Amino acid sequence: MNRKYLVDTTTREYICVALKKGQDWIPNNQDSLPGFMDSRTNKDVADFELVTGEFSDNNFFEKWIRNGTNFLAK
Repeated sequence: MNRKYLVDTTTREYICVALKKGQDWIPNNQDSLPGFMDSRTNKDVADFELVTGEFSDNNFFEKWIRNGTNFLAK
């Protein structure tokens, strides 16, 4: 099963926002998404951005997820 993530590049925290089941993407953690977005300490900085990617992308996983902190586990 593939997963889509949002990653804060400053804190390296991430949240899974969708799961792929068959050909369809199913929203995930939508109830926690506003809390994740509101807790970004750097959200008011002009060049603030979140990175998005899929778990099945090894480069994305190695760079952001493997050494990151899962927002929901904090």
